[in-house]
Amino acid sequence: MREFFNPPPVFIEIAPASLKALREEGGIELPLERAADGKLTAACREKTVAALQGFVGRKSWQLRVQAVCGISLHGVSLRKISLPAATGDELERVLRLQIENEFPLPPDDLAWGWREISLDAARLEAVVVAIRRETIEDYDGLLSAAGLAPEFTVAAFARNLLCPAPDGLQAVLEIGRNYCELALFERGVSVGLKILPLPGDLAGSVLKNAPAKTIYVSGTAAQNEVFEKLSAHADCRRLEIAAGAGSSAATLGLKKSVALEIPLLPLRSKPGPAKTKFNLPQLDFSEAESRRWLLRGAALLVLLLVFPFAEALLLKPLLARKLDTLTREKQEFVSLAEPEMQFLESLKQSQPPYLDALYVFSKAAPPGLHLDSLTMDQHGDIQVRATMQSADQVMDFRSKLIASGFFANITVEEQSPNQQKVSVRMTAQWKSAGLRPAVKIDPSPDEVGKSNVGGGANANVGDGNHPPGIGGIPQS
Repeated sequence: MREFFNPPPVFIEIAPASLKALREEGGIELPLERAADGKLTAACREKTVAALQGFVGRKSWQLRVQAVCGISLHGVSLRKISLPAATGDELERVLRLQIENEFPLPPDDLAWGWREISLDAARLEAVVVAIRRETIEDYDGLLSAAGLAPEFTVAAFARNLLCPAPDGLQAVLEIGRNYCELALFERGVSVGLKILPLPGDLAGSVLKNAPAKTIYVSGTAAQNEVFEKLSAHADCRRLEIAAGAGSSAATLGLKKSVALEIPLLPLRSKPGPAKTKFNLPQLDFSEAESRRWLLRGAALLVLLLVFPFAEALLLKPLLARKLDTLTREKQEFVSLAEPEMQFLESLKQSQPPYLDALYVFSKAAPPGLHLDSLTMDQHGDIQVRATMQSADQVMDFRSKLIASGFFANITVEEQSPNQQKVSVRMTAQWKSAGLRPAVKIDPSPDEVGKSNVGGGANANVGDGNHPPGIGGIPQS
């Protein structure tokens, strides 16, 4: 997602007569035409901007593409300076004063950078590299017009990263068509930069200006002849560069610096941005870039507000299909289960209530009752033969059966006393399903709570008007 909005960087080498650009998809090489003052001509700028725009392929809604640029040594000066040990703003002030003493132009007219060589308690040794500010600003305007966000360094510093030991004592020689660039390095820091003319004894000039024993050579022009002459007097090695458009020791070195996060000495024409708080009223919306970012922010805010409603509209068909599926499955289940339920209900209604009748008899039975026989048929006819202690118990038993509302036609057919006991034969018939009350075998939660209020022996005490019992049958 990050690469979609912010494409990978472009690595550029800018020479007096050419511009090479390299990125992951390939490279491009463009000729440069300069006027008498050394600046690019208007026609050259127009062609270069159009070619870079087509090469980068940046969309209008994307961020500007990072461009890591290495410039040639033309116009670049290097000085080794010694400063008193200082920190923070004091170091910046002392460094600017020393630059003003060492260079012909003041620091504000230069694009410059510095790198520490050594530091002790009293002195700071550093290397300062500088070029005219207008040169960097000219390149910056060219690349910015092509949709790039450029950062500048010296191309020779990038070439040093291709050496097997970049932190060693060595020289790096880039041989071009009309000139050569020689850079000396100690512990990874450049201590000397020089441009050598190509005609003449190039090998002798290199040996004269390069005290290092190891010399790395890159470039394509006159390599073999110079390489052989240098090899006779020093440890000379080639920097093997893959062929292809935009491929050079500088662009490959810049690519390596980004991939391995190796910082190169930057050339800045302006001081670094100060840490300030974001202040919307102070933004300058007259600039096209600020207006574009404002439009992007507004579009993002609109998307955040609209997204919940858009999500509901987009997901509505899916949820409707799921609801239809659930409704259809419910109907299928009801169509299968409803006949079975109706059958069970009808079976329950038609089943003779034998257990209910026995339950009512058990709740109405007086103490000491001896049940001799009990017969019931599916039509509801009941015959009971029992022995009770007295005739009063017989009448009480019959009264409770009548009070239950479960039976009809309760008749005492025969009653005969026998040795202080009474033998009785009774007949009854349960009422039809629609007329008899439902028998509640288990107590309800309210009845359980009421029965537990008093606890112990008082749990089943009635209130006189509603005798305690289960299933609506009074207990004796």
